[in-house]
Amino acid sequence: MTALKTVSIGRLACLVRHWAWADEAMARFERELADGLEYDEDLATDHPFGSYYHWCALMSGFVDAAQAGQLLSTQELAAIRDDIEGSVEELRACRDILLEIPSSLETHPLVVHLLQDGEKLSRLRRLHQAFGDAIRRERAWREIALLDD
Repeated sequence: MTALKTVSIGRLACLVRHWAWADEAMARFERELADGLEYDEDLATDHPFGSYYHWCALMSGFVDAAQAGQLLSTQELAAIRDDIEGSVEELRACRDILLEIPSSLETHPLVVHLLQDGEKLSRLRRLHQAFGDAIRRERAWREIALLDD
């Protein structure tokens, strides 16, 4: 049984809403990558990729929910454990970038580094897919259950 079967309808609605935001952020980021904007090691040039930080910040929340046993079954979580462990630190760093306004430009994960290490982006996409699949399945199951009542 998936962990989502035990969450309230209110919690599921919040997960669906945040999932929609994460999906939009990912789509914006993918469009920015496809547009081929120029960027380099200068922090100021990384600003066009704010959608990456937004996407990662939202994915950090899903990782937290998954690790707390509120999103995926034990088997589903085991299947992406390596991706979570390889991403969680950077996801949380991106969340912190969006939540805390620093007094100066800080060192933070840059999109240029992400593109140099293609595995980071692959892990993030796999996590995105796994969380989205779980939410869509549960939403569809509940919609069908409502029709049966």
